[in-house]
Amino acid sequence: MTGLRRDLSRWELTYLSLGGIIGSGWLFAPLAAAAYAGPSSIFAWILGGLMMLIIAFSYAEVSSSIPASGGIVRYPHMTHGRLVGFTMSWIYLISAVSTVAIEAVAATTYLSHFFPSLYDNGLSTSGIVLTYVLLVVFFLANYFGVKLLGRVSHGLGWWKLLIPTITSILLFLDFNQSNFAYILPNNLAGPGGIDGILFAIPSSGIIFSYLGFRQAIEYGGEGRNPQRDIPFALVSSIAIAMLIFTMLQLGFIGALNWNVAGLPYGDWSGLLTSSISDSPIISLFQEASILSYVWVSILAFDAVFSPSGTGIIYTGTTARTFYASAVNGYLPSVFSRVNFRGIPSISLIVSVIAAALFLLPIPSWYSIVSISTLATVLTYVTGGIVLHVFRNKLPQMSRPYSLRGWKIIAPLSTIVAGLLIYWSGFTTLFYITVASILGLSIFAMYPRIITVASIVVELLGAYFTVQSGFNIVFTSIYLTLITFIAILSVKISKLPTDEKRAGYWIIFLIMLLTGLSYVGPFGIIDVITFPYDIPLVIFAMLGLHFMGVRLSKYRLEIPNYTSITNSSEARNYEDN
Repeated sequence: MTGLRRDLSRWELTYLSLGGIIGSGWLFAPLAAAAYAGPSSIFAWILGGLMMLIIAFSYAEVSSSIPASGGIVRYPHMTHGRLVGFTMSWIYLISAVSTVAIEAVAATTYLSHFFPSLYDNGLSTSGIVLTYVLLVVFFLANYFGVKLLGRVSHGLGWWKLLIPTITSILLFLDFNQSNFAYILPNNLAGPGGIDGILFAIPSSGIIFSYLGFRQAIEYGGEGRNPQRDIPFALVSSIAIAMLIFTMLQLGFIGALNWNVAGLPYGDWSGLLTSSISDSPIISLFQEASILSYVWVSILAFDAVFSPSGTGIIYTGTTARTFYASAVNGYLPSVFSRVNFRGIPSISLIVSVIAAALFLLPIPSWYSIVSISTLATVLTYVTGGIVLHVFRNKLPQMSRPYSLRGWKIIAPLSTIVAGLLIYWSGFTTLFYITVASILGLSIFAMYPRIITVASIVVELLGAYFTVQSGFNIVFTSIYLTLITFIAILSVKISKLPTDEKRAGYWIIFLIMLLTGLSYVGPFGIIDVITFPYDIPLVIFAMLGLHFMGVRLSKYRLEIPNYTSITNSSEARNYEDN
């Protein structure tokens, strides 16, 4: 058995992140963002990018010190043990598998603009077959090794940068200023209000697009000089993408033709069900000119090319998440086996099969993107906490990239992640919460009959809660019940006492945000109105941040510790 190969250069890591960022999001998110926030959606892209930068800064320092493939799910394991590590792995697997499926669906959906038989209120049989063919392509591109993957991502990177950039410029050639009637100074928030801007950030595909920055971390253990190159890749990829996405949203709003969309002027919310929702960018170029015809042809090719490139990258990311979970001891060791090409092949095969199964119930890009986004952002909530723990407990650890102002950025990163989770809305958060507690029940390994009973209660309770329309009585009882089950899962598990103690806060975090979401403007009963809900969430996340730092394990589990810090501190650490 061989190990993961260190073949990726600085720019290959950067283009892996850019390749993860510029996928299907730029093809669909401008329409969804406009539907929620109108012209003010440009602010959503800027704010979303800045929030992702704050989170990325936390990971930049940690990943430069401890470059590890699948790092985002391995770092919480090092600082808080198996309970938190498993929860992050479990949630991220949902995100990663769904993202692979989303990118394959995106390519097929755009092709349906030219081949209508592929899509009819969802993928048709022929559409599903084509999507499965794309999954096979994703598998093969990863199977032949990370070196080939890096070169492909680097080559695709230039294309993936040029096409959306040129598209945004061409959209400005048919710019209609009247489409910006709802923007400054008369109505800052647009038709959806300020809530529309905030809701659009996690729910329209904006954060989904930016989430790809993590690829440099996930492949960090395979970089030639990861300590130097990972921070560069993280920050530069988000900064470049933020500029491109903001230009594209401006161009989309300006070039929007209400007649082509089949909507009355200013009906922003109708965009999601309009005639252009299956291929929003291409639909803006349906003019009888040579330039339009040429660019539509290029976009049709890119509509397969960009999502497929991102799908290839996320297939590898999913495989490395399975790999990291096996290294952490959550999955059988077979998932950590690496073939002669340096690829975790069993994990890769399972990743593709899981994505194929996920395709069966998937309805459309728009309806699934918020769930995938929320699942990923929930794993980011540990970034600032992990950074803070390493700074407190290992102050002399070698830090090739030392983050200035970490005492501010670490808790700010936790707050940002919490706000994104909260803004996702109660309905989406409810499903992820149920999935999280189901994972804890499985992980706790009760006596079998108790495990089965817990899962049945959780699923049936979720069903009746949804059927009740999230009635306050049903919902309160159900959330209280699954909180009790989660705490019981930890209490009677076979984990060491320090790992149980280090894990309770993640339950409190998930359940507190779910409860706040229910009573806020993004929830069901809207008791705590905007803007009073924002400081409440901020203070809650600030408290949870310091709780997470305080409840970290006494002894951190860091692989090859003596190779990443000076020997005297290593001796002191071991003595403690």
